[in-house]
Amino acid sequence: MVTSCGIESWRGGGIGGGGKRQEEKEQRVLRDLVALPGNRRCFDCDQRGPTYANITVGAFVCTACGGLLRGLNPPHRVKSISMTTFSQQEIEFLHNHGNEICRSIWLGLYKDGIPTPDHRDAMKVKEFLQAKYENKRW
Repeated sequence: MVTSCGIESWRGGGIGGGGKRQEEKEQRVLRDLVALPGNRRCFDCDQRGPTYANITVGAFVCTACGGLLRGLNPPHRVKSISMTTFSQQEIEFLHNHGNEICRSIWLGLYKDGIPTPDHRDAMKVKEFLQAKYENKRW
């Protein structure tokens, strides 16, 4: 829940206050969010260890899917978890969504018979992302 990710203690700092210490708190909260069981794999291809956050939908994704998401229509806003700063609103959005909530939204009608594409096949992953986000197939 909220306190397990350290977000309660982080909220008190506000935006723009604290400089480097605030950024360290933000990074710690993001690492805690990615470490949650539902967020340990890429939301889009199921690869282990997501390194990006899809700010558009509130999910955690791998590097390859992050690049593909930027090329969709409309492009998704994707940020590196370790190389970028996040606003308080972005962190709260990620906290309130995450991969499990996004799964119920974007894959709510997904049938078990349709396999998630192999993360090593970029073309299949791109087709899957287009079906999911552009065509809203599920």
